[in-house]
Amino acid sequence: MGFLKKNLIFCIVIFLCLAAFGVGAFLAYTQYNAASKAERNLANIESQLRGLLQQDPAPAEANVAAAQENLRQLTASLAQIRDELQPETALDTSADGVSVIAGIQQYITKFQRLTARHQNADGDAVAIQTPDNFAFGFDQYITEGQVPADAARASQLDKQRQILSYLLTQLIAADPQSIEAVSREVLEAGTEAEQKGFRITPDVSARVSGAIDTMAFSLTFRGYTDSLRRFLNSLARFELPIVVRSIQVSRPVVAEKPAAKKRRNQVANLFDFFGQEEVPAATPGAGAAADPAAPEQKPVIEENVSQFTIILEFIEVILPDTNTRELSDPA
Repeated sequence: MGFLKKNLIFCIVIFLCLAAFGVGAFLAYTQYNAASKAERNLANIESQLRGLLQQDPAPAEANVAAAQENLRQLTASLAQIRDELQPETALDTSADGVSVIAGIQQYITKFQRLTARHQNADGDAVAIQTPDNFAFGFDQYITEGQVPADAARASQLDKQRQILSYLLTQLIAADPQSIEAVSREVLEAGTEAEQKGFRITPDVSARVSGAIDTMAFSLTFRGYTDSLRRFLNSLARFELPIVVRSIQVSRPVVAEKPAAKKRRNQVANLFDFFGQEEVPAATPGAGAAADPAAPEQKPVIEENVSQFTIILEFIEVILPDTNTRELSDPA
């Protein structure tokens, strides 16, 4: 105590020096920790930078500009592909139910008249046979039509009418002898026609939910093979995206005439009575000389009228709505 009293000023100075040293040591330690942490962060950042610079392409300004230009080109290509997927002949459909039903009834009257007044390729008046009160796929609208309340349903009906109008125009131009049936996928839900209507099987259809939408139709007609060929060739022009899914052909079974059958049985019984076998006629090169004066025997093959049932699909690609934004140029 005596020392402190005698050297008070000295002791105060020493104390202040010690306090200053402690504060300085604490600040130095704190700054050392901060510097060490900054060095570690710097090392990590330098490592990340080296990794980015080694990437291909490196995120340089020129590469970013090239990537944006590439994106613009891809966007333009996508727009071109979307345009090409759209049909060249777009169907302008109506959503007005009254006008749609009126158009269907006019369609029925039109093709009843065209089939009744049809002329073949030679200009001869040859009517195309159809069932009585034939409505060409719109049987429930032949006398009266219930106006669809749904605008989307009305638009689909109008589209079906336009597609069938195109198909029947091509079919009539192919000169069939008769049109037996015209079926469409009935859209009128809850009706008897909808319950019994035509439906294409999924294994035949090209329909894919969310990607491809289709409308299926079935045409049954009678005629020669040339009529079928002309009809299919007209569809191959792709004026509308219509694809043939299946073709069924049935030919009538021609029964043997009773007189011919009786003669054949009599000849067979005659050979049986004498115990002989029927000998086929001699042919040239088989032991009998050919008579040069004899006319050449040619088989007579007469083409029969066949019934054709064709299932077709009108195909539409469902394009998703895309919102594109204009890319800004790099600063």
